[in-house]
Amino acid sequence: MGLSVLIVDDDDIAGGLSRDLLKDAGMDAELLTNSLRAIDKLREKRPELVVLDILMPGIDGLSLCHKIKSDPELSSTKVVMVSGKSFEADKQRARQYGADLFIEKPYNIETFATQIAEVAHRPAKAGPVAGGEPVPELKSAPDATLQITVWGCRGPAGPKTPPSSQYGLMTSCLAIETGERKMIFDAGGGIVPLGGQLALAGPQELFLFLTHFHPDHTQGLGAFEGVRSSGYTLHLSGAKEPDKSLQDLVTEAIEASLPAGAGVEANIQLHELMEQTYEVAPGVMLTSFYANHPGTTLGFVLESKGRKVVYCPDSELYGEGATALQDYDDRLARLCQGADLIIHDGRYTAEDYRMTKNSGHSSFISAVHMAGKAGAKRLLLFHADSQYPDEVLDRMGIEAARTSAERGYKLDCAVAREGLKLGI
Repeated sequence: MGLSVLIVDDDDIAGGLSRDLLKDAGMDAELLTNSLRAIDKLREKRPELVVLDILMPGIDGLSLCHKIKSDPELSSTKVVMVSGKSFEADKQRARQYGADLFIEKPYNIETFATQIAEVAHRPAKAGPVAGGEPVPELKSAPDATLQITVWGCRGPAGPKTPPSSQYGLMTSCLAIETGERKMIFDAGGGIVPLGGQLALAGPQELFLFLTHFHPDHTQGLGAFEGVRSSGYTLHLSGAKEPDKSLQDLVTEAIEASLPAGAGVEANIQLHELMEQTYEVAPGVMLTSFYANHPGTTLGFVLESKGRKVVYCPDSELYGEGATALQDYDDRLARLCQGADLIIHDGRYTAEDYRMTKNSGHSSFISAVHMAGKAGAKRLLLFHADSQYPDEVLDRMGIEAARTSAERGYKLDCAVAREGLKLGI
């Protein structure tokens, strides 16, 4: 039996041509025209490679790619995007989501099967290793009551941002499920594929909490399914600025990110937050606090079902060089006391932080010390500089774990990865 390939394409003619070309080349190729069945079919058949169109009813190919590469059971499946929608932005997103190749339609029928075979025989990406040490990953609690999914975790793109990364390149977006309710934190680029997944369940009531309105935390808001589709109710919470209302900030963020020709169809209800504790759902307490970052910026402490999670993606810790008048680190450590998980700004290496001090972001080492002193169980270093290659992020994770052990902290550390799922 030859290479096993699943083709997901709603077009019988185009998809059928791809199937026939691969079969003629000796591959075991199957065509699926219903994208909503793709994940179940992948779990059932476990093909070595999947070919995805982008524009399909049900669930688009980019969302499928992200879902496949984010699933521990399916992530080793090679993914080839084959689409006539070949804008550079779409190619970039495909790379970010882990696609192994992008082929534009109409493709060369003489070389198509060879291209597929070449991708299939590439060695799988090895787990990152630096200096012979395994890169640490956080483990889920065996008695987890909260489920956390990272949809975006990097800083804004810069001139030296690599085309792809095993850590992902989407900007901030995190989902926390309490069992009864899914709560979304920030609306960076990662909220767009999250919206594609949520759309599978149809219109629903959603809860979105914004730390602040810098573009890398709102750039996906207008393209989010929960904003553009009727039937959704979106509870959007955030803080106002001294010179702008929450309504004005939200309107500007949506208008700056709405796709051409799209409009706001959802029922959006705004909730202005201050530094206090709210019961956002039965038994779910959310404490918002002001973070040390330019503009009015919030961090959040979520407590539910005996678990405590802190989300503070943009926050400058002063570290061990803090003066007596700089008490932010201690104040934050008190808020984080005993947390099951802290998700905190770990933007820079210690060397780069010295050159970027007072920009509103932290050295990852300072985050380790703060979380360790707070007696937290887990630290996820978030919002890493997008211009760092994977090798630098690998070293950051290893050094964070080593520092925690050397200082005697009972703290597991890792650098955030797009697609990470963690039970707390």
